[in-house]
Amino acid sequence: MEGKRIKLSEQTSKRLYESIVEEGKYPPGSKLPNENELSEALAVSRTTLREAVSYLVAQGVLEIRRGKGTFVAENLPAAGLDLSALASVRSRVRAKDLFEMRLIFEPATVALACQRATDEELELICKKARRVERIAAEGGNWPLADQEFHWAIIKASHNEYMRRLYPIINGAVDEIMQIAKNRQKMQDIALSDNLLILDFLLQRDEAGARHAMSIHMKHLINTLRD
Repeated sequence: MEGKRIKLSEQTSKRLYESIVEEGKYPPGSKLPNENELSEALAVSRTTLREAVSYLVAQGVLEIRRGKGTFVAENLPAAGLDLSALASVRSRVRAKDLFEMRLIFEPATVALACQRATDEELELICKKARRVERIAAEGGNWPLADQEFHWAIIKASHNEYMRRLYPIINGAVDEIMQIAKNRQKMQDIALSDNLLILDFLLQRDEAGARHAMSIHMKHLINTLRD
């Protein structure tokens, strides 16, 4: 049942993505219909819709504005983001290679976030870290919540090329996490490492944050080798 629900949420995210990017039904900056209307239009449950929306939030396609609703991002990811192509990622890209790419990319990004993040952005990153902990404790889809935590850091770097690259990397991460054998160990790593990353980030300690993110990626790479 869980596998079918996850698959349906992926299909829903793809349909919603196509409505936004390919059909132009919801232009950049526009507000999506409320949850009841959208779930009815897509003929899915609200739970499935929420998972699909969370996925697109992690990809930088949608933004949730507290008290206002869900909006299409003003700056959509590069057109190269093809959700339909992610199904074959497991055969084309080794998981270790992907996390090695993140090892190159994300430590530099968190260092930039230390320099450039606004106080509001740091507060949002804190909320995202707490959300990962809460969802993990509830047995929910913590990898998606973790992607949102990392996405908040990417946005706080205020580097447009990094913003455009990350959703493509993130899509591959999502695919690999669904077939990872050591999900529980990876969850434990994420929860502990996120706190360390967050601590240095709040101190705006660039060197510390860079090292913390590097350690996090190396922990994940070592877990994938197990």
